[in-house]
Amino acid sequence: MPDSYLVELKNSVFQEPLLTEDEFDRQVEFSSETDAEEWVVEQNRAHSEMGELTLHTAHPNDKSNVDAYVVFQSQGRWVPDS
Repeated sequence: MPDSYLVELKNSVFQEPLLTEDEFDRQVEFSSETDAEEWVVEQNRAHSEMGELTLHTAHPNDKSNVDAYVVFQSQGRWVPDS
């Protein structure tokens, strides 16, 4: 079992005035997937008027070192991400 759960915040998270790169690094390390999910829920409570953050498990063929990605959906429309 891994010691940590690494999540990358995608560009869409920083496009709206939701989270800033001054507040959060591009990659956030959690002790577990459950902790990452709880963090996303907390962020959504604080910023629900703007849209929703979602946590997506990295694809098995993903060559990065992250376990999951967080993306932002602005009030009913998907924001293109890179």
